[in-house]
Amino acid sequence: MTQDSVAFSWVLLAFISLWDHEACVEVSVPADPVMQKEGLSAELPCHYKTSVDKNFVLEWKFAPGSMSYDYAKQILYFTNNMLYKPGSQADRLSLLHDPPTLGDASLRLDNVHASDAGTYFCEVDDPPDFYGTGSGLISFVVLLPPSSPVCKGATYAPVGSDASFTCSSSEGVPAPIYSWTRVDPKTPLPLSNMVKNEQTGSLLLTNVSQEFSGTYQCVASNEYGQKSCQISLHVTGITQAGTIAGAVIGVFLALLLLGAIVVCLLRRQKERKQKKKTQSIYSGNDIREDATAPGISEDSLERRDSKAESHLLEKLPSRPGSASTTKSQLQNILV
Repeated sequence: MTQDSVAFSWVLLAFISLWDHEACVEVSVPADPVMQKEGLSAELPCHYKTSVDKNFVLEWKFAPGSMSYDYAKQILYFTNNMLYKPGSQADRLSLLHDPPTLGDASLRLDNVHASDAGTYFCEVDDPPDFYGTGSGLISFVVLLPPSSPVCKGATYAPVGSDASFTCSSSEGVPAPIYSWTRVDPKTPLPLSNMVKNEQTGSLLLTNVSQEFSGTYQCVASNEYGQKSCQISLHVTGITQAGTIAGAVIGVFLALLLLGAIVVCLLRRQKERKQKKKTQSIYSGNDIREDATAPGISEDSLERRDSKAESHLLEKLPSRPGSASTTKSQLQNILV
């Protein structure tokens, strides 16, 4: 190979290397989430490598919450030395280096709101550099103190039963830790009768007695603040079994009373019917001629008539041939 050929080869390699370097865009962003407390200012780092030309374009997009890139909207746009901020965060957005033509496209967000949490996309476009990684995404977390929790649960419980409570905050980053205590306890409660869950905020009191009556407080807290709520429990002296037994006895007595009332009504109705029937048979003071006197039966009347007839026969004279006459006389007497 001649000396000229070697020189040409080196020039060609240098040109190819230079062309590849200029045709590549490299964007770098932090791999870990960026976190900031609500109300403060946050910086979203974005750096790039490319040969900035007149076609250089920088674009920032935002997808709220856990939404994907498909839902991202443009919040900042730089091209031809002009900066545009079309999003709702425009008054709070700015570039750390303006214009962003020296490899730094980092974004500044002032007065951070809870709604600013989500994913931010930094995209650099610099034709004819079409190769490499021209974009990067940053996960942004807004740190919030817990919101005021809500306490729920049974406010009355009989002796021997269980009582459960819940406590939850709608906001809080990181997730709040929940702790339960009794306000102004007269006597310490046995730990074996208390089941707590710091992550879910639940509290279970088992086999409660009257000493469990009182006000219970739940505190939701993280490193950025804490809030609390309260709920009262009243333990009654009647057990659940006694309540059920009392209810059953009450129903039984009510049924007995109702049955007695029905029997009395039926009996009175029956007596009224018998009275009406008797009055229809013996109406007024009319006495029938063939009516039997009270206390005298028809058999006694027949026996009395037969005795009278026998007595009359004994008194009649006993003469021969007078049997027919006597019989006729007897009939006349009876008539």
